[in-house]
Amino acid sequence: MADLSVPVPQPVQTDPDRLRWGIVSTVKGSLPQIARFIAYHLDLGANRVHVHLDVPDEALADRLAHPKVRFTQCDDAYWQGKPARARSTHQMRQVFNATRMYRISQLDWLAHIDVDEFLLAPSLLPDLLAAVDPNVPYVSVDPCEMLDSQGDPHHFKRPARAALKRKIYPTYGAHIPGGFISTLSPKLIARTGLDGVRLGIHALRHKGKIVRGGARIEGLDLGHAHAPDFETFQRHMAYRLDKGSYHDRKGRLNPLGHLIRALIDDPDKDSLRAFHREMSSAEPERLDLLGAHDMLITRCLDLDAKVRRYFGKLEG
Repeated sequence: MADLSVPVPQPVQTDPDRLRWGIVSTVKGSLPQIARFIAYHLDLGANRVHVHLDVPDEALADRLAHPKVRFTQCDDAYWQGKPARARSTHQMRQVFNATRMYRISQLDWLAHIDVDEFLLAPSLLPDLLAAVDPNVPYVSVDPCEMLDSQGDPHHFKRPARAALKRKIYPTYGAHIPGGFISTLSPKLIARTGLDGVRLGIHALRHKGKIVRGGARIEGLDLGHAHAPDFETFQRHMAYRLDKGSYHDRKGRLNPLGHLIRALIDDPDKDSLRAFHREMSSAEPERLDLLGAHDMLITRCLDLDAKVRRYFGKLEG
């Protein structure tokens, strides 16, 4: 289907002191992970964080209660009367929840991101968003992949050009687009008020067609903690192979998923760990190589301190 343009209702908010932005996310995660995600973005200045708990948990919502946070328990009562298709997969639930919040939002901009993603902004986000062309319907934020940093500073890598993949990832680089073991697709910060649109995972759609005309902001990246350590990589692997980012879709082969399945079946039980080490290690030589090709982003996220600032010391 062809792409299309959607007019942006005017006027839009161009005063950074009055501009309001927020996040919507459908999450599955532990209390510490969700707390870090919320606290980080509150500290970034989010005016609202909408958290849909895909696994309902009233105690978690009570523990992380905050004036700028709205929890939705996605239980049977929530889904009652809603289309069965909207509940059918995690991806469909994400799109339904994000679109529902988008259509009732009183914010100026709404980002749709996951609990393992962090907006990395070069300056105050209201300043950046206020300067976007008033006719632009959304901002695309390109991902960068968190390396196995083991705490601050956290290191993230940008996608590798084809000519560099073999040099940086000599064993597996030829088989993996961009050298990423997660998605290369951007996420969106959508300008609210667009009529009849759906806020998807990687695109804004109107009657099934992708809305074009988005912009990018220099220096604004999305830090993705997809597999920040081998244990996390292993823990999520079964789901990602069966239903998530490593899964074959609509008859299309997922090369990364098939490579991972082959590594799982390899008689050498260290194959999968060696794969993660090559793709995600933050060894000094790897950081130097990434830095030399402008592919390295380093940030102190200060996650636990931000959690304490907003929620106090977490139990356990």
